[in-house]
Amino acid sequence: MNSMRKRLLRWLLLGQLLAVVLCCIVSFLYVRNELEDLFDDRLRQLAYSVPVSGDFELPSPPPLTNLQDDDDDFVIQVWDENGTLLHHLNRKEGTPSLAEEGFSTHFSHNMLWRSFVLRQGERLIQTSQPFSDRLEMTTGIAVGAIAPVLLLILVLGGIIWISVRRSLRPLTMLTEQLRQRRPLALNPLPEQALPDELHPLVQALNGLLGRLKGALDGQRRFVADAAHELRTPLTAVSLQAQVLQLARSDEERTRALRQVREGIERASHLVHQLLTLARLEPEDQQRPFEQVDLCTLVKEVVAEQAPVAVKRDIDLGVSECEPAVLGGDAEGLRVLLGNLLTNAIRYSPVGGQVDVRLRREADQVGLEVADSGPGIPLAERERVFERFYRRLGSEGTGSGLGLAIVREIVTRHRGTIELTDVERGTGLRVSVRLPLNSSHEQR
Repeated sequence: MNSMRKRLLRWLLLGQLLAVVLCCIVSFLYVRNELEDLFDDRLRQLAYSVPVSGDFELPSPPPLTNLQDDDDDFVIQVWDENGTLLHHLNRKEGTPSLAEEGFSTHFSHNMLWRSFVLRQGERLIQTSQPFSDRLEMTTGIAVGAIAPVLLLILVLGGIIWISVRRSLRPLTMLTEQLRQRRPLALNPLPEQALPDELHPLVQALNGLLGRLKGALDGQRRFVADAAHELRTPLTAVSLQAQVLQLARSDEERTRALRQVREGIERASHLVHQLLTLARLEPEDQQRPFEQVDLCTLVKEVVAEQAPVAVKRDIDLGVSECEPAVLGGDAEGLRVLLGNLLTNAIRYSPVGGQVDVRLRREADQVGLEVADSGPGIPLAERERVFERFYRRLGSEGTGSGLGLAIVREIVTRHRGTIELTDVERGTGLRVSVRLPLNSSHEQR
């Protein structure tokens, strides 16, 4: 389990352990060296306390520490200058050989000794101590000195565990708050009394919750509007089906059947537009961008719309088509141009004209669709991009989604769209500007 608490505790305790062990080693070495110097001083004092003339007794010093045996472990010897042993105190500890003057560590009779030799006239006074006894005492005292430091590991470990647990408590509480929330509870999390480290996380979560709330509200409105818009054509189809069922003449049946077909076509067109808009909604499920030849795409879409234009005797054509390759969603751009042409043909009068123009402008491409219809008043040019909005008096077969879909596609391509009047006569010009380098700016 990848636990942040366990990982933090592990590293803190490991760091504490290494620091304490290093401190213990340094303290141990320091205390033992100080004790070595203390024992050396005692050897020197013993040597200087030995009388070298007349009748004398060799001193028997008291134990230096409570770790030392009751029987003194120091050996005191007096030698003449020829190396003859004259006096020897504490022979049971051993008989070290004569060492060099001053301090020295030497082997004698299979034992390691620490000795001090002092010359007093013709006499050599040697004080010695078995190195094993010396090492045992210095090590015991040093270990006793660092024992409290070793106990400090347990104390510091407990303090670290409590500190980490208390420090991570706000994160645990935040997790519990999120776990207990209902699926549709998207109100923001409280930011009061939070540690500074959690503020960015909570702010990011609140931003995400806000976006989710907006998306869900949009989905609810979309479903409600779609249900309302679908109710009208379906109700009409149901009524016309009843008229068809009650028709008494072939003429009535033909008229009712035509109206049923028109209602079905309108409902089908509305469903198609709803599905198109729904596919544009989830940003994470949108199609990846690819290189699109816009001039070829324009010609293909115009050719697809030509039969509809011919039925209404509308002059549909491409007045200008400069080569331009754009990084974008090919299917989305096809829908964009198809919706613009559908609207232009629908609202142009019989015998009217629809012109398409594609121009390359520096680092962007401009697409224009101009018709000879009644145009759109300036006050309504922003509202026509709203979903399901249809102008009063407009043709009833529209779904009110065409321009909403167009703007979604333009926005996804980081472009702009503008509605203006044509230069001559009546009509509407739709101008779309798309950056040529939008392939790496996909949302």
